Amino acid sequence: MRHLHHRFSTRRLRAGGYTAVATAIVIAIAVAVNLFVSALPESVIRRDFTQDGLYTLSEQTKRIVSAVEKEVTLYLVSIAGSEDAGIQTLLERYVDLSPNVKTELADPVQNPGFLKTFGTNMSINSVIVSCGEKYRIVDYNDIYVSQYQYDAYYGYTMSTSFNGEQALTSAIYYVTSDTLPKVYTLSGHGETALSQTVTDGLSQQNMESASLSLLTEETVPEDASAVVIAAPQSDISQEEAQKLIDYLNGGGNVVLYTDMMDEETMPNLLSVAQAMGMTVGEGMIVEGDASHTVRGYNYYLLPILSSHTITDPLIDGGYYVMLPMAQPLETLDDGVTTVTPILTTSEDAYSKLAGYEMTTTEREDGDLDGPFNVGLVAERDGAKMVWFSSPLLLDENVNLMIAGANYDLFLNALGWMCEQEESVSIRAKSLDVQALTVPQSQASLWSAIMIGVIPLALAAAGIVIYVRRKRR
Repeated sequence: MRHLHHRFSTRRLRAGGYTAVATAIVIAIAVAVNLFVSALPESVIRRDFTQDGLYTLSEQTKRIVSAVEKEVTLYLVSIAGSEDAGIQTLLERYVDLSPNVKTELADPVQNPGFLKTFGTNMSINSVIVSCGEKYRIVDYNDIYVSQYQYDAYYGYTMSTSFNGEQALTSAIYYVTSDTLPKVYTLSGHGETALSQTVTDGLSQQNMESASLSLLTEETVPEDASAVVIAAPQSDISQEEAQKLIDYLNGGGNVVLYTDMMDEETMPNLLSVAQAMGMTVGEGMIVEGDASHTVRGYNYYLLPILSSHTITDPLIDGGYYVMLPMAQPLETLDDGVTTVTPILTTSEDAYSKLAGYEMTTTEREDGDLDGPFNVGLVAERDGAKMVWFSSPLLLDENVNLMIAGANYDLFLNALGWMCEQEESVSIRAKSLDVQALTVPQSQASLWSAIMIGVIPLALAAAGIVIYVRRKRR
């Protein structure tokens, strides 16, 4: 009896030992798996199932950030426990791209002195991108952007977009770059001053800006990446025109947008455009197609966008561009310059020769028939020139009517000229709820499948199984 009891106890002891060893092995495996998973990049641990891939970084961002050789810190300005989950996830994706990029929490309650060193107010859940002595603040309102957009049929609608990637990638590029493109704006002829929003946009696109008077300069400065001529109200001098032509002949870049002009009123400015294979037509354009004009204002054009590096981001986003009171632009075949239309009217457009003196916008005898060019791109031997024929291209109110697309067009043109590709192609991702629209033909097909085909298939399968069992 004692012998049996001893054998039983021994078996129990062995079984218990085996169980303990197995448990220890399972625990060790679990710990190893957890350590392995915790070491994986954020992009692998958390998959991005959002509709527009809000947290999926573009190849452009991956290329820029992975090449960073300086130490970059992304400070998330937030009270501990109140971090925005979306921004936090996005920051972790950046950290995964480079060992030189890290993220830290900057709590304004626990460490208020740290934020004072940046000398400005900022919203909670903003991000400070810092590298050495350089930094840029990416405000929360620059990440989650709400805009009013004009629709030709439905009027104004508000849209919300997630602009985190564009803002952060631009900021990282800025703080790690030793030199930035410099854009000069011509002055001295009643030019339209660039708004603070536009100059801020230039800064966000990593371009420096400065004023330029060619009356006091012998030439366009050597560090000029581009020159902007913004709707001058009087003509430039012949000497200034020659300086601009020399600059273009040396591979320079010019963005021009103009008010009504002709050979008599602005021959010198026109000579600069003509040197790049472009000239101006007659009259002011009125659009006859309601789908390409603002309701009630048929001289506020919503032109057709042709594919180009400048316009492709706007086309992909489904944006309108608005050019009020535009003049026709024409091309000149000089055999060496390539001129590409990027903005055109519909075939129903017509030009009123009286211009600002017109007494009606209705079509009359003597009006010129469209379509017309209102945006041209010219290239020759490294030189680039972009011309838009509306004086209100950068008007603040006009820009608001189309969710900022005019500013984007202008900045895209400069980004293309200055080879700032980071500024052109990374665009905000919509946060608006998208309704699923199914055409009637497809709806009928899927209804037939769901109501008829699938139930009949299940019933047939059931009958087959029943018959087979009965035969057994």
